[in-house]
Amino acid sequence: MVRMSLTVPPSVHENIAYLSTRLGVTRSAFVSQILGEALTDLRSAVEQIPENPSEMDFRRFRGSSEEIISQRVDSIRRLGNDLLGE
Repeated sequence: MVRMSLTVPPSVHENIAYLSTRLGVTRSAFVSQILGEALTDLRSAVEQIPENPSEMDFRRFRGSSEEIISQRVDSIRRLGNDLLGE
């Protein structure tokens, strides 16, 4: 593991503190889990964009980038259902 320090707005800190307490995990574990999943998906999507993208490159929403985004949205929806007991 690597230790790092971040500065975040008070509302972000409050949300992290609330959610980690509510889920019974440390703030560090909560942030690591949330960021780890999100950053992996985001990196996969960004890696598909050319170094010097055209306007059309930014407008594309197909193929594997669509699949990555759809999977992430589904994951967030399931998380919401689990947290809300649905």
